[in-house]
Amino acid sequence: MSVSNGAVVREELERKIPGLVNLSRLQLALQGLRQRPGQEAIRVAILGVSNGSSGVEAARKVLKALIVDPLVDEQEWEKKLDEHDTSKPLIVLVGPRQGKVTRLVTSKNLPDVLEVSSAELNGLNLELLLTNVEVPVNGSGMATVQALEDAVLAPAIEVASTDEHGAPLPAPVHQALLVADGLTGAVRIAGLPILDSGDAITAAVDLKGFSKEQLGANFTVIDTSLAEEAVKLFRQGPHNAMEYERRWSTSNLGMLVAWLKAGLKAADDETTKPAVRKLIASILQGAHSAIEAESTSHELARELSASISSPEMRAMNEMLSEWAQSAHAELQEQLDLAFSGRRWKKLGWWKLFWRVDDVAMLTNEILSQRFLPTSEQELVYLAGRIAQLQGQVGLYSQPISSRETGSGSSSSGFTENEPVIPTSPRSRLPKWPGHIAFTRRYIQNETVPALQSLAQQLVVQSLATSSVTSCLAALLYISSFSSTIFEAGAVAALGIVYSLGRMQKKWETARDFWEGEVREEGRKAIRAAEESAAGVLDGTQQDENTAQRIKELEDASELVAKAEDALARLK
Repeated sequence: MSVSNGAVVREELERKIPGLVNLSRLQLALQGLRQRPGQEAIRVAILGVSNGSSGVEAARKVLKALIVDPLVDEQEWEKKLDEHDTSKPLIVLVGPRQGKVTRLVTSKNLPDVLEVSSAELNGLNLELLLTNVEVPVNGSGMATVQALEDAVLAPAIEVASTDEHGAPLPAPVHQALLVADGLTGAVRIAGLPILDSGDAITAAVDLKGFSKEQLGANFTVIDTSLAEEAVKLFRQGPHNAMEYERRWSTSNLGMLVAWLKAGLKAADDETTKPAVRKLIASILQGAHSAIEAESTSHELARELSASISSPEMRAMNEMLSEWAQSAHAELQEQLDLAFSGRRWKKLGWWKLFWRVDDVAMLTNEILSQRFLPTSEQELVYLAGRIAQLQGQVGLYSQPISSRETGSGSSSSGFTENEPVIPTSPRSRLPKWPGHIAFTRRYIQNETVPALQSLAQQLVVQSLATSSVTSCLAALLYISSFSSTIFEAGAVAALGIVYSLGRMQKKWETARDFWEGEVREEGRKAIRAAEESAAGVLDGTQQDENTAQRIKELEDASELVAKAEDALARLK
């Protein structure tokens, strides 16, 4: 699988099945493919299972035991690791140090980074993540392998944002080691399908006095205190080698070291590391399982919809017809009350001089309280009845804004240097016909501002015309001794009457037009909502959307098959 092919696969999977593949894990796999085979950077998470503070403390001890070198005295990085605040995530970079200085890079907004040198792991390009993770207890819902992999192989770490509020940041890894402490931790681990996840996830419980065989568990029973004692004994002198070997073997930490190295070392230096292969295989298997699950659900829904008895369908169609009749009646009655009520009368033409700024507020109140509020609630209830009858939520046709269609043509491809941070998903469409709410928002956002602007223009024009004619009358009276005050007043009165009459005519015309537009848009919304619900009941809209989705799933399945074939040919 080349890098270019991998990028195409990622783009196609994101476009066709955005909710069925973990994009952060997919991007981590592509980063590995960009590196030279055998030299890929491998990320391994050491995750303390949340159980007070003991889980992450045990995880820190395990991490230290995995990379400690008993042949040398205690190193500086061991002290820094012991002093680390376990409430914050820590990234450990394993590699040859420049000189003998151990670097601990701290950051306010990012996880701390500790550079460590290990004689056995220096050349393997290893990165370790130490943090805690929330896993459910038995029967709390996370029973599938895919859900476990999404939670453990792409853990979310808290990172402080610019406003000093914590924000979860996905940190995808190739492998993960779950570490728990005591019997409580063992219970939390025992209910997880770890054995079904392959070698990418393993678990260990720091538990003294028990063995894996005694518990019949799906995790490794370890003793971190015994491992620490073994390392201290060996550092005291080589004469303790036998005792070191006995205690180290009894602690079972060697099994975890072997698991770690198995994913880091390939058969030769030019072969892709096993951890990268397993990550790609896991992503493809998860996508394949998700595609099969959704395809099966669509088939079952189609069979259930076909088996619905005709009396039930007729009753539902009658309910839809009754809803449409009551909605038209409500529209007429409520708008008659609104346009003959106190609020609408406040917007009389002669009241605009002191209520011109209240036009938007009063019209929005009319729309919020009188524009089909009851029918909208009944439509949601009716959509719920239809979903109960058909066994799934209907895919209703929705109104589309011209702004959305204009902006939807912009490309949204991934760039080469994009961080592994998923973007926020778009807001989902309602699970019922949204025509009434859409029409209400359209009137509020498009026609009400225009009505408000017209009112302001008419007031300004009326005042301007009245002022000009009044000034002209005053000039006539002052400049001519033959003009009487009555003649000058007649000129001023003519201008005022003309401006007010013009204002009255235009404003009343605009009010009548807006009133008619609200009524007509309401009727259109009712008809569109009725047609959308009828399409779902008849099965035409549902079948069309389902067929399109099944076609997308089939294309995605072929894409996954091509990726699996490319993985099989990968060096």
